[in-house]
Amino acid sequence: MSEFAFIATTSVPGREVAVQMIALGLIILAAHLGGKLFTRMRLSQVTGQLIGGALVGPYALHLVGIIPGPAGGAYDNALHAFHFFIFVFLSVVAFGIGEELHLSRIKRVGRSALIICLIQAGMTWVFISSAFYFIGGLGFVDALLIGSIGIATAPAVTFVLMNQLRIEGRLRHILGSMVVLDDLIEVIIFSCLLQISLRQLHPGAGGGLSVFFPVAKEIVLALLVGGLIFFILRLLVRRRALSLEVEHERIHQDEGFLQRVLAEHPSPSAEIFLVVMGIVSLGTGFVYYHHWPFLVTAIFAGFLVANFHSHAIFDSLKIENITPILNLGFFALVGASIDLSLLSGSLAWMAGMYVATRMAGKFFGTWLGCRIVKEERKVTACLPSLMLPQAGVAAVEAVYAGAVLGRPDIVAIILPAIVFFEIVGVFLVDRGLRRWRSWVAGEEEEMSRGTPRAGLSESARRLLGYISEDFVKIGLRGKTKKDVIKELVYHASSATEQHIDLPQAMQVLGEREQLHSTGMGHGVAMPHCRLMGLDTPVLVFGVHPEGVDFDSPDYIPCRVILLILTCARNPTEHLQLLSSAAHVLGNRQIRDRLRDARNPREFIQVMREAAEDPERIDSRDK
Repeated sequence: MSEFAFIATTSVPGREVAVQMIALGLIILAAHLGGKLFTRMRLSQVTGQLIGGALVGPYALHLVGIIPGPAGGAYDNALHAFHFFIFVFLSVVAFGIGEELHLSRIKRVGRSALIICLIQAGMTWVFISSAFYFIGGLGFVDALLIGSIGIATAPAVTFVLMNQLRIEGRLRHILGSMVVLDDLIEVIIFSCLLQISLRQLHPGAGGGLSVFFPVAKEIVLALLVGGLIFFILRLLVRRRALSLEVEHERIHQDEGFLQRVLAEHPSPSAEIFLVVMGIVSLGTGFVYYHHWPFLVTAIFAGFLVANFHSHAIFDSLKIENITPILNLGFFALVGASIDLSLLSGSLAWMAGMYVATRMAGKFFGTWLGCRIVKEERKVTACLPSLMLPQAGVAAVEAVYAGAVLGRPDIVAIILPAIVFFEIVGVFLVDRGLRRWRSWVAGEEEEMSRGTPRAGLSESARRLLGYISEDFVKIGLRGKTKKDVIKELVYHASSATEQHIDLPQAMQVLGEREQLHSTGMGHGVAMPHCRLMGLDTPVLVFGVHPEGVDFDSPDYIPCRVILLILTCARNPTEHLQLLSSAAHVLGNRQIRDRLRDARNPREFIQVMREAAEDPERIDSRDK
């Protein structure tokens, strides 16, 4: 193995860069191949990337003798030099969590989901912490810290399986609300406990209030830096007012020189991603340097952006060609950080204890929460297993805690457990979802056999969930299809609190019309598209007094026009809305009454009658 000796020493000048290049190439290739292998085996890609990184990490290569000599050589130092990326990645992820704290989203979290989440999070925390304190012999704060990491849930794999099995309805809604609350609760508890642990490391640190007040001060300082990040992003990523005419080159006279040079329009783009990543890294790096809770900083900055600036900024963090690269680099480095020599003896059984207590807390806590709120039986039976997967947030918090506290045993306990949950957890999730699917399949079949009026009522209710009088425009003035679509898009932007990127909307809608006309016949058109930057669907009905040519198959000018804008990340919801709209507008009596509505109130009243009293609808197109 002498050919590998040069990467084990640092005594040869100029070789540090060569070793860093070799190390980076090894972990990227190993993580990529591991992810592909596990994907082919229908297992979690994240687990494959973690294991791939671990197998070419310094601890593994020293353990099998490929790299001679003790740990701490050039290869070890090379990989350690890349560790800053782990914390940059987590800062951006935490910033993205702030998106989920938009006040409109918080209001939509139902009482049942909130209660279930609080109960299962509390029981999971208590189960794990108690086991590590009473059985594992850890200190009280250390046990609470590991217990807090156990709260975190990784929903990505679960939602992928849900999409594959076409799972919708109550189960998906509750799970979506719970995983957001779960990660938020976990990050806050973890950050506070970590600050207490850091305080206890200081010589002369007391207990009780003498620890609480410095920790509270550090959290406040972290929040202030989060506010500063928000103001800088607000300066550099401006939110322009929308107008009917798109003016790409116009420069606002009231903008300063810095804004004119640096400001970006908040449309999803690589440029916005770089700006966000740079500013968040600067702010959280400053906080990390002072040992303040940098996750709190990032989340608070994201919260402010989500509520007081452009929501489209977050879509730039999810660009398809960039995100997979960041994910791979992150999990490769986390895997390479695993010290395989620690995975034996007491730490091995502690990892097993973590797995057992976390499973017990998640299962029993979720089940108990469902029983307390009297959730339906099928949800109660399936939901507990969906809370098991755990990955990114827990992994990086373990590495972070181990680094700042000097406790590599935390990493050795958490990361093997994550591998378990990403393999066994995914199996249990798949089993639970198929169980749900088998139960509701019969109901769906019965619904499909039901009378057209039952389906009509359900379709009308679905549309009413997204429209009110503000989203109805009687008396459209446009003379052409393009003019009418622009008029509806502008009305949508003024009626909704969400930010609609007008240039993007007009471009995508135009491309959709070129592909195939959205004129449906019978005087109805449904221009539609999926957009980045939307949180919930935006629907706008319009009525034209004379009708506009939409190139419909029956050549009848369209008088009733429905604009449908949905989130680009949710194609299933888009198709459901199209189906519901086609069902409602396919009814001749509803179509005629909507066309003759004199004001938005009459228009909405027709829709309510279709939803609440379908027996009044007597004629239907065949």
